[in-house]
Parts: sequence; C-alpha cells; structure tokens
Amino acid sequence: MQTNYIYNLECVEGMRKHIPDNTIDLCVTSPPYNVGIGYDSIDDNLKLDDYFQFATDWLSEVYRVLKPDGRIALNVPYEVNMKQDGEHNRNMLSAEYYGLLREVGFGFAGCVDLVEKSPHKPKVSSWGSWLSASAPYIHNPKECVILGYKHQWKKFEKGKSSFPNDEEGKKSFVELTSGLWNYLNETRGLTEANFSLDIPVKAIKLMSYENDIVLDPFMGSGTTAVAAHNLNRDYVGFEISKHYAQIASKRIVKEKIKIETVKKGLSFWE
Repeated sequence: MQTNYIYNLECVEGMRKHIPDNTIDLCVTSPPYNVGIGYDSIDDNLKLDDYFQFATDWLSEVYRVLKPDGRIALNVPYEVNMKQDGEHNRNMLSAEYYGLLREVGFGFAGCVDLVEKSPHKPKVSSWGSWLSASAPYIHNPKECVILGYKHQWKKFEKGKSSFPNDEEGKKSFVELTSGLWNYLNETRGLTEANFSLDIPVKAIKLMSYENDIVLDPFMGSGTTAVAAHNLNRDYVGFEISKHYAQIASKRIVKEKIKIETVKKGLSFWE
C-alpha cells in the first residue's frame, strides 16, 4: 500500500489489490448516489439490485481493511429519487446504507445531520395538485453522515488530537459531538459532484489522531486527501476516472504549495 497516493482504479479492485487487512484508521467518503449524474467513467443509473450489490461490495472491502478499532464516516442524502426504467423510484438512501453497514458487520455510532448554509431547492413540484392534494411532491434536500466502527468504537491507543487544549478547542469539540455540523457547499465545478471540504475536515478531526491513515474509496477531486494532509494525516484513495484522478493530484500539489508558502510568511494567490 502506498500512502499519500490516489490510485486510478475502481475501488473494490483497488482495495483488494493494494490494501492489506487491518491497516486503515478511518474511512471518510461520499459514494455515488445512483441518481443519473453524468460521470465520465461509471454508470450512475444502475438497477437497484446492482447498485446495492456494489455498495455491499465496497463496504465489505472497507470493513476488511479497517483496523479493529477503525471507523467510517459515510456522507449520503437522507433520500434520493432514482429513475428506473422510465419511472421515478423514491428511496430512503440513508436507511438503505444503515442496513448495509449493519449487514456487513459495522457497529453504529450515530448519525450527523448536515446543515448547509444554502441548501438546494427541489426542482420538481406538482402544481396540478395544488388545490386537490392529489400528488404533492415532498422532497428533503438534506444530507447526513452515518458513523460506524469495525469491532469497537473506543480507540485502543491514544494519539495526538487536532483540538487545541483551550476554550476554542473545547467549543469546537462540543460542536462536532452535537450531531449537527454546519458546512458550506462546494461551488467550484471540479467534478460532476463535489464534496464539501468541511465534511471530511470535521470527520477527520473528531474521529482520528494525527498520523493516522485515512481512506476514501471515491476520491473524486481529492477533497478527503486535502483534508487529511492539512490535518497531518496520511491518506490513500481510489478514483476510477483518469480525469478526476488528475484533478485531485493537481489540487493536492497546489494545496501543499499553498501551505508551504503561508508557512514562509508569503502571500498565496489562487
């Protein structure tokens, strides 16, 4: 296994080939939601059985590679609308993933409600039912982070925390354990679906120590890797798209240059 590296591979194949058992401290990821997004290397409109079989496969690999006290932070929407055979299929994706996590063997450690500053509005409405209550379309645009663990939640050994030992550090810790995480939506179109940096930063700070290894099977534009690097963790990731993997690698290099520039007291211009 090569750390601080993003493999340009499909994640199930990649984890089987490159990551030994019991080596990862924390998995932070946001998988494809199967809602028809136009990714350049995967089909985001699989049949339901195929999609959830794929989810079971990659979750099983994550479970295998996690240490006995390893953890997972899984970002998914509460609900999605999957189009299947020309028909819309409402799905409680968060509940499905909770069930899959338990089926694979994960213990449940809680669910974080994500509070977006400017949440997306539903694009579908049933104006024909306005006065008749015939078929209104109710959509919850919010997302959550499901927290789990392999064999036990409590870490076997203590390490260096990212929280400073002062009132500000205490305030930050209390906020992250409240079950409500405020975050800013990623507005830069780096890929077809962008992961907010706030989410992996919060998960990594709360659920790991410095020098731990953080895994993201769906690295996309490299958000989890950037968060891990900035918090003094090692990372390993997989990204099936060659184009996205290149975007992620360039972004990480740019972030490293930015940090070194700031350390030297110089100005960094995007």
